Amino acid sequence: MPIRLAAGLIAGLAASLPFAAMAQLPDRPVRIVVPFPPGGTSDIVARILAQGAAAHLPAGAMVENKAGAAGNIGTAEVARAQPDGTTLVQCTIGTCASNPSLYANPGYDLAKDFAPVILTGAVRNIMVVRNDLPAKSLGEVIELARKPDGLSFGSSGVGASNQLGPELLRGKQGLRWVHVPYRGSGPAITDLVGGRIDVFFDNLPSILPHIRAGSVRPVAAVSAERLPELPDVPTFAEAGIEGMVIDSWFGFLAPAGTPPATIRQLNEAFNAALRDPAVVQRLRDAAVVPLGGDPERMGAQVKSESARWGEVIRANKISAE
Repeated sequence: MPIRLAAGLIAGLAASLPFAAMAQLPDRPVRIVVPFPPGGTSDIVARILAQGAAAHLPAGAMVENKAGAAGNIGTAEVARAQPDGTTLVQCTIGTCASNPSLYANPGYDLAKDFAPVILTGAVRNIMVVRNDLPAKSLGEVIELARKPDGLSFGSSGVGASNQLGPELLRGKQGLRWVHVPYRGSGPAITDLVGGRIDVFFDNLPSILPHIRAGSVRPVAAVSAERLPELPDVPTFAEAGIEGMVIDSWFGFLAPAGTPPATIRQLNEAFNAALRDPAVVQRLRDAAVVPLGGDPERMGAQVKSESARWGEVIRANKISAE
């Protein structure tokens, strides 16, 4: 009887413990792999969140850059990592939406190799044109792009969101424009400012200084609402074109097999960071909209965005190989 009583007390105590305490993270830093070079928006977001969540994790967090193959190398590495919660990958619209459709074998399977942790934030996008383009509105740009000579648009690489956006618009409006891929946004912006390409869809943080300097002209916000930084620039919907809402979003995935309680513990730590006013301000200073939420929100984001951009890639016969 005393033994059975003791066992019952222990079982009752275990049942009363918080769920996260039943599967604690190992006492070593959480390594967040950013599959791109340092300095980009993806890297900046990951570092802000790593610092913000450090106080809520057993041994803090660190960021490691593993660039290559449009993010596939670093993402594939995390797919093979030990599923104990100490290795995560920074997810983007490229690695977690378009790459699986662009590459015959990106090195990972989003559905089988990963478990969602959290959707952290998003960057708004805007369509800009060269200063001397003879079009003052989105409608006038579209009319030029429908003519036999069409227009050219730049991107930061095949499969990047700033290629997928114009391709989506091509399908909606029957445009005749030519894709000019670059190795990153910087060279594309240089050629846009120099008048060598006509149109560019870009993340707000990198293009905003050039808009403010008057070296390029904004035409339409690729967003559900007007951008606070550019309140006079209309959205595509306001110009009569629905379905042109493209956010460059970020989040974290863990290797498949990571215990659900560990996922919840990670999720809680990063949500706590996203509630920290100092973290929120740092993200907003980088023109990043803080998000957050449960792991299921991140899972739904990856699933819906993969379906959306997979369809655009197939319809326009886009391939990175």
